[in-house]
Amino acid sequence: MKRLAWRLACGCLTAILGACACACACTAAAPSPQGTSTPASGAAGSAASATSSSRPPPAATSSVAAAVTAYYRAIVARDYRRAAGYLAPGATGPDGRTLTLRSFLQLAQMLDGMGGPVTQFSIGGPPPEVVMTLYRVKYGPYHAHLRMVRTGHGWAIGSLDRI
Repeated sequence: MKRLAWRLACGCLTAILGACACACACTAAAPSPQGTSTPASGAAGSAASATSSSRPPPAATSSVAAAVTAYYRAIVARDYRRAAGYLAPGATGPDGRTLTLRSFLQLAQMLDGMGGPVTQFSIGGPPPEVVMTLYRVKYGPYHAHLRMVRTGHGWAIGSLDRI
């Protein structure tokens, strides 16, 4: 039964990653060779280590661009624990459920297994709704949508539809 659920989830995520069904004015910016189109000025790393059931507190970031850039730099480096530090408390994932560190790590590793790791990214869309163009070896470019929220630490990711 678990295997069937896993296969269904993989199939759904494959379909989701294959096309961007956004109703917003998504612009497909070409991924930059350096991995980002916006410098991460003032971005800080995760403030604490995490247990398997909780995430580190959101990292202090002064702007939306700094938070998103630092988050995706951690994703490109495959440092998913550090990336989880840029999620706001109660952040939700593709299924609308709250992301725990464990579920975030499982999602990131599953997507890496299916499409390869994220190798490049670029930022688009006006804050607080950010549209990212990401590149995975097996999928090529695709969009991810992040809703940014202000926290006591600065800006953090409140929800995301893909990594």
